[in-house]
Amino acid sequence: IVVATDATWPPAEFIDEKTKEIVGFDIDLMKAIAKEAGFEVEFKNVAWDGIFAGLEAGEYDAIISSVTITDERKKKYDFSEPYFNAGQLIAVRIDNQDIKGPADLKGKVAGAQIGTTGAFEIQKIEGATLKEYDTIDLAFMDLMEGRIDAVVADSPLTLGFVAKYPDKIKAVGKPFTEEYYGIVVKKGNKELLDLINKGLKAVKEKGILDQLMDKWYGPKKVEKPREQTIIIGTTDKIADLDPANSYDFHSWEILSNINEGLLKYKPGTTELIPGLAESMPEVSEDGLEYTFKLRPGLKFSDGSPITAETVKYSIDRVMKLEGDPSWLVTSFVDHVEVVDELTVKFVLKNPVAFFPALVATVPYFPVSEKTYPPDSFNSFPEEIVSSGKYMVTSWTKDVEVDLEANPNYYGDPPEAKSVVVRYFADATTMRLALENGEIDVAWKTLNPADIEDLRANPNLQIIEVPGAYIRYICFNVTTPPFDNPKVRQAIAAAIDRNAIVEKVFLGTVAPLYSMVPMGMWSHIDAFKDAYGEHNIEKAKELLAEAGFTEDNPLEMDLWWTPTHYGDTEADVAAVLKEALEETGVIKVNLQSAEWATYIDYMGEGSMPVFLLGWYPDYIDPDDYLSPFASTDGSADMGIFYSNPKMDELLEKAQTTVDPKERTKLYEEIQKLYAEEIPTIPMFQGKLIIGAQKNVKGIVLDPTILFRYYLVYKE
Repeated sequence: IVVATDATWPPAEFIDEKTKEIVGFDIDLMKAIAKEAGFEVEFKNVAWDGIFAGLEAGEYDAIISSVTITDERKKKYDFSEPYFNAGQLIAVRIDNQDIKGPADLKGKVAGAQIGTTGAFEIQKIEGATLKEYDTIDLAFMDLMEGRIDAVVADSPLTLGFVAKYPDKIKAVGKPFTEEYYGIVVKKGNKELLDLINKGLKAVKEKGILDQLMDKWYGPKKVEKPREQTIIIGTTDKIADLDPANSYDFHSWEILSNINEGLLKYKPGTTELIPGLAESMPEVSEDGLEYTFKLRPGLKFSDGSPITAETVKYSIDRVMKLEGDPSWLVTSFVDHVEVVDELTVKFVLKNPVAFFPALVATVPYFPVSEKTYPPDSFNSFPEEIVSSGKYMVTSWTKDVEVDLEANPNYYGDPPEAKSVVVRYFADATTMRLALENGEIDVAWKTLNPADIEDLRANPNLQIIEVPGAYIRYICFNVTTPPFDNPKVRQAIAAAIDRNAIVEKVFLGTVAPLYSMVPMGMWSHIDAFKDAYGEHNIEKAKELLAEAGFTEDNPLEMDLWWTPTHYGDTEADVAAVLKEALEETGVIKVNLQSAEWATYIDYMGEGSMPVFLLGWYPDYIDPDDYLSPFASTDGSADMGIFYSNPKMDELLEKAQTTVDPKERTKLYEEIQKLYAEEIPTIPMFQGKLIIGAQKNVKGIVLDPTILFRYYLVYKE
């Protein structure tokens, strides 16, 4: 097999001055692939500007020359599986301990070559100063001389300079953008492509690729976590630590810090990147099949392997056990197939525009059968085998969870070696622990009244994060009189969102008139358009139409939970009671239960009206509508709402690819939702975190999950 390369790009491919032969990383890789696949290889040096034309003309069989896989090129040529991520990589001086990733460039001077991706990426980072150079070698010289703090460049360039000056500079983290290299063959040459992929698979699995990386780019310096313990305080509670049954915010947060999905969010963004998968999935033309390649050599925290069979076992288990979050799988996935040891295929019921975002959610996490048996839930496991940056060493429910760095994690270690999550009965006690230095971070949920006092403390910092989390009132629509839409509409008209915002939260949240949060595409103020705000007269009219008057009042229980949403929840319930009773027709009895009991009641359908909050599973309007308005989803939420028209609209919106058409559909759904009222949106919040002044690395995903592994102390 004749393979073309442009031998002008060291150390990937270049001419050895002594032997005059073509050498380099790509050359050694192709030789290794040929050996593993059982074919002979011959190299041909071809200038870049004619290299693709020669392939088309049949002058050679393949190209290996640091070729980036792009959608445009894939239309003309076939590519092997990716073998190198050439995305942007950061280099720092050898003694630098502060810069671990792009976010750490804030307040720093970073160098890049003029007009390159590296320069553009630095400009995107708030607070980072870009210094541009005519050539990248000048930037690296300035870095070594201490004139700048970092250099951002394509990873082959960065690794090449690091290999050349290993005692002066180092690469940190992994490429933070994606630009994968692949081997090119003529379109339709499946026989050769399969042969190359067979050899490449063996090269990866046997560790030969890693050996070649070490040879040409220098051995990767193994980063170790800081010898620190981060103590995080919360008033939240763990409800369930089985990914197949867990469906509350805090349990998902713990599970997301000790596990990883095939895909994950790049911290602080809505960008999905490979996690346990080696690359983004291959999608069939009809949108029904998503094929994932796993990274070779993946292990759980106990050292046992993670394979395609692990993924299938985990998804099959979720579908079989039908736990609370199972709809995130069963609504979309028909079945899962194992293609080979490291390749798994998801076959969908219908095309789903946002399926990659679903794969990043907790029920899609690969799990170990040692912790999670096939036929039953293990909601409170004594020992947890996991796949993420941290592993659980011990935990006591409602007291403490102890996390340690997972030595078998495939990627970079967490910033701090250990994390302790400490549980508090109330926000006041947690505030005192923060002020006394007993905890490093106070997270979910501080009292609004305490925030300004904490902000004035010179030893502390307050971090505010715009939130896509929402609060709302739920109805069990099968329980009289709430099976009558007019009763639900009357309550929607009577509530006083502004009173909740000002009296309870001191303006730190905003009134919300749709289940789709403000700022998300397709949002409309459907409830405000239909009912106004605190419209007592309209509420009384609707109640009268439903048969309720001052002489025949509506008596109702309103359920709330005392600690899960913070100490303010009692006040939210009280303000709602006041607004509803202002009608003179409604009498409200406030009822409360702790979270574990509360969600049991919810599943049983024993609470006719109750308060809940929603933190996004995936970033799409569907996630704020289907769980409450679809027949299957609403049953899991204790709402039991069903409307064939709503189901039809939701399914159409899920499967439609055109963004404009999806927007129209979700606007129509929101209007119908405001008529039917499975739930009533109340307010949308921001998240406020208190921390010691020396704590760094606090980043929340748009999913609002706190990534503990990014946090450290200066």
